[in-house]
Amino acid sequence: MRTLITPSQVLTLAFNGGQYLSQSAISEADILAATSRYLQPVVGQSLLEALYEGQYEQLLADYLAPALAFAVRALVQPSLALRTGEGGVTAPRTDASVTAERYAVDALMRSIKSRMHELIEQLSHHLNQNAGSYPEYNPKLNILNRCSIDGGIVQIF
Repeated sequence: MRTLITPSQVLTLAFNGGQYLSQSAISEADILAATSRYLQPVVGQSLLEALYEGQYEQLLADYLAPALAFAVRALVQPSLALRTGEGGVTAPRTDASVTAERYAVDALMRSIKSRMHELIEQLSHHLNQNAGSYPEYNPKLNILNRCSIDGGIVQIF
């Protein structure tokens, strides 16, 4: 599978601050799903292919990788809070830790999604301001140039 970033990069960019997570917690399929769901509608398939081919390393490092890392985290965070086994779905618990309260989990998810949206908007803004530097980019295909959700109101223009 071709991915724009590695599971290790996702952990470094989106799970920093002393949090430990095994690299196996993030799969290449998670990265591909986040790319398809959150980034392809902004950058377009042509620019995405150019990035897969190794072009625009600075764009990838400065804008796309952080946005993609938080998009991956937004997708996988809910499943990290639960374990599925023969006994059903359970919350992990050890003698040294206690499962977070629901309000804390909800606040964390809002924070992750907010950071992800801000990073994707920064990527979109950069692409729009520098469209001439990326011939594969078509601003007309960028979903954020046609639709936004502000305060729960969907605006289409």
